[in-house]
Amino acid sequence: MLPLKGIRILDLTTLSGYCGMELADYGAEVIKIETPCGGDLLRVLAPLKNGASPHHVFRDRGKKSVTLNLWHPEGKELFKKLVATADAVLENFPPGTLEALGLGYEEMSAIKPSIVYGRISAYGSTGAETNVPQSELVAQAKSGIMHVTGFPENPPTRIGFSISERYSASFLSVGICVAIYHARSTGQGQIVETSLCGSALAITEDKVLTYSAEHEDPMRTGNAHPQINPYDILKCKNGYIALSIGSDDQWGKFCDAFDRLEWKTAEKYYSNVNRGLNYFGDLRVKIEELFEGYTMQEIVAICDKVLIPGTMCGTTEEALQEPQLYARNMIVTVEDVNIGELEMPGRPVKFVGEAEEALRAAPDLGEHNAEIYGALTIDSTKFEYLQREGVI
Repeated sequence: MLPLKGIRILDLTTLSGYCGMELADYGAEVIKIETPCGGDLLRVLAPLKNGASPHHVFRDRGKKSVTLNLWHPEGKELFKKLVATADAVLENFPPGTLEALGLGYEEMSAIKPSIVYGRISAYGSTGAETNVPQSELVAQAKSGIMHVTGFPENPPTRIGFSISERYSASFLSVGICVAIYHARSTGQGQIVETSLCGSALAITEDKVLTYSAEHEDPMRTGNAHPQINPYDILKCKNGYIALSIGSDDQWGKFCDAFDRLEWKTAEKYYSNVNRGLNYFGDLRVKIEELFEGYTMQEIVAICDKVLIPGTMCGTTEEALQEPQLYARNMIVTVEDVNIGELEMPGRPVKFVGEAEEALRAAPDLGEHNAEIYGALTIDSTKFEYLQREGVI
């Protein structure tokens, strides 16, 4: 099921691509517009295999690629013609870039009033810091994410992947769909924007609410949760276990399963509030002493049997061997002309009862020039001229 079929998106984003990827995953025709000289730098983002970037293969999957020089007068005119055929335009340039080219939202909406203009920036288009350069690291630092990540005795820690970039793109893809729905009902488009820092702050929900309620700055608690216990990474005989007991009922099942009935009724441990007060006092030590007699595999088997959330702390390699992820089509293989077969995450949203269509490969640079520009009634003579002049 690809519910976005019939929607056309012009994707101008550079070194990103996530938003357009999500829209393409669910059926939108996403046309990636790249510079004629080398294309988007995402194509050469390390690591490389056979000269190609796996990041490009993943983030540009399912898209079409055309080359276009937006700084050339004829390139601008071609872009305007494309805008007339599109439902939305995506970009993540420094604020004011398209406006300086005479291709901002005002110019686009004059061509097509229903056009939706989606953009991602560091801090948004209003306020004193609109021109601050965007950076994943800065967004994590500025939003408070790094302050609450890591262990209290160690410095603030970056989350190990681009969480603000990914969330801002996902938030924008939702906003784009909502705005297109509105435009199709009213004929009126609009600007939709997300920011790296704002998106990062949005997902720190419990930290913001805790501060708002208690006026105390949340601190790093390592792998443990400040309100729910045991919710931690715990050492056992041959490795580490992620254990997340989120209710008193689960705590009772845990005590029964591991034959610690006295913990089930002890005043210090019987409720989540009391466990929280005593977890770092002695309960954590007691659980790790208990786990010294069990392997990771044995603990997981027990937890699974009594329906307690607990599992081994796996590596990426081990995650890619999880049968359930394959059963859910969350690990898929896409064939790329340069790299060959590449495993990647699949579509995270599933439509139950619907057959899931295979993902399409990422395009070569300019692969769809003839198709897209041909639909604009550009004949072969004009096409060759535009190529010679570096317009496409």
